[in-house]
Amino acid sequence: MRAVYRWIVDLDGVVYRGQELLPGARRFFQAVQGRNEPLVVLTNNSTATVEQYVSRLAGWGIAVRREQVITSALAAARWLAQRGMRGPVLAIGEDGLLQALQEHGVSYLADADPLAMPAVQAVVVGLDGQFTYRKLYAACLAVRGGAAFVGTNPDPSLPAEGGRLRPGCGSLLAAIAACSGVSPTVVGKPYPEIMEMALERLQATQPESRRQVVVVGDRLDTDMRAAAQLGLRGALVLSGVATRQDLERSPYRPDFVFADLGELTDALLSA
Repeated sequence: MRAVYRWIVDLDGVVYRGQELLPGARRFFQAVQGRNEPLVVLTNNSTATVEQYVSRLAGWGIAVRREQVITSALAAARWLAQRGMRGPVLAIGEDGLLQALQEHGVSYLADADPLAMPAVQAVVVGLDGQFTYRKLYAACLAVRGGAAFVGTNPDPSLPAEGGRLRPGCGSLLAAIAACSGVSPTVVGKPYPEIMEMALERLQATQPESRRQVVVVGDRLDTDMRAAAQLGLRGALVLSGVATRQDLERSPYRPDFVFADLGELTDALLSA
């Protein structure tokens, strides 16, 4: 691996899996910080707030600042605000999405009565552990009525402890798309909205600086696809969703493949 990088690092399946810190994660952050290399963590998971992510990582001895954390919830809220959609919107999601909307000046309804809901400009959907038939019904009515349909990310699943996979936001989007007949606009990885936010934070918007950027992730269809589309370097870790068998079948070829962040750190420090 070359000497100087700027890092975009995924969380679920890379740094941790559920409540389990993955091997080498703490050492990786210490190595990058010791080299004074720019870094952001970038997650498609919209459930937690930026502050909650900072606190969670700090509990594992990993220090990141608020401005180093980018979530798909922030990308979705920015997308709405930039298009003048100040609300109300129907929000299906958890604290991270609701706070991001509030911070961007977008008013929202949550868990609205499908048959007594006012008109909304958009339906914005993130991962929601309390997703119900009532929420599905309200979303379908709103989208059929002309509301924009926005998803925070397309991930059908996300890693959990013990190698299990939990249903992800993409599964909820599929249900709403099936009953409304409308496909969502998705702003999380691998789509440009969230990636451009990361590149802005890294001050890597020019071609020469982009060549230094490494996207570290565990998914071929989002992390490595995003890297390939933007001409960035991709480092796949096999501690989350993707397997070596998936890699053989994928059109997205990462520059590097590691078992986990520990193996990546070894390569980085030995270069």
